[in-house]
Amino acid sequence: PSGSSYVDSTAELQDFNEAYQATAYAHDWPSLLVRTGIVKVANLNRYSFPSNFRKARTVKLDNVTLREVEKEFLKRTRQSYSVDQEQNDIILYTVPSAASTAYTLSNAESAGNAVSIQLDTVSGLSQHDEIWVDSATGTDEFTMVSAVGTLQITARLDAAKSASDILYRQNDIVDVQYYRRVTLLSASGDTMLLPQALDYIVVLYAAYLAYLRLEQYTEAKEIKQAWKEQMEEAWLASDKN
Repeated sequence: PSGSSYVDSTAELQDFNEAYQATAYAHDWPSLLVRTGIVKVANLNRYSFPSNFRKARTVKLDNVTLREVEKEFLKRTRQSYSVDQEQNDIILYTVPSAASTAYTLSNAESAGNAVSIQLDTVSGLSQHDEIWVDSATGTDEFTMVSAVGTLQITARLDAAKSASDILYRQNDIVDVQYYRRVTLLSASGDTMLLPQALDYIVVLYAAYLAYLRLEQYTEAKEIKQAWKEQMEEAWLASDKN
């Protein structure tokens, strides 16, 4: 409308965020894939997903890959799980009979290729075990035990860990890979979680929304088609698999 400014306006930011979401959720971009662990609790088969969970890719329980089913079929389908989107929960067919075994770090540890990690116990840990480190600072990661010593293991750490962080064997947790939700842009320094090749493509969708605001429907249709074609090319180039 006459007298209003679109540049740096709330409307412009809304258009960019809608474009960001539309592009992010059009495909399963590898940069949005996250792997995490869920600690088992005895006699409990419902667990909370992380707050940024959007949809699951793979779920393993006791190192067995489960398949997703609708909730009404869960009780009749072995080795399966269901997602409760309303509560952001995962529900397992199998009810764990025992909790995951916890191994607590005795000291803070720095990142490195061969870190000697001091633990309260190493009972049950073996060389080449895959482990998941649950970090209080949010630097969770999966890694592998390269050696087991007296109350310590050697493993590679991508990020520093704090004393009292806990690690678990991968085959003793619910191992989840999921695609995360994007965080909406709000400040000039914010960056998107998408591959850099999509930066301009997101702007095309935002322009499509701006043309709709102006009721220029022919231009809107043309630029949305350009967005779709360029996004498809970026998708095919992003991951050969």
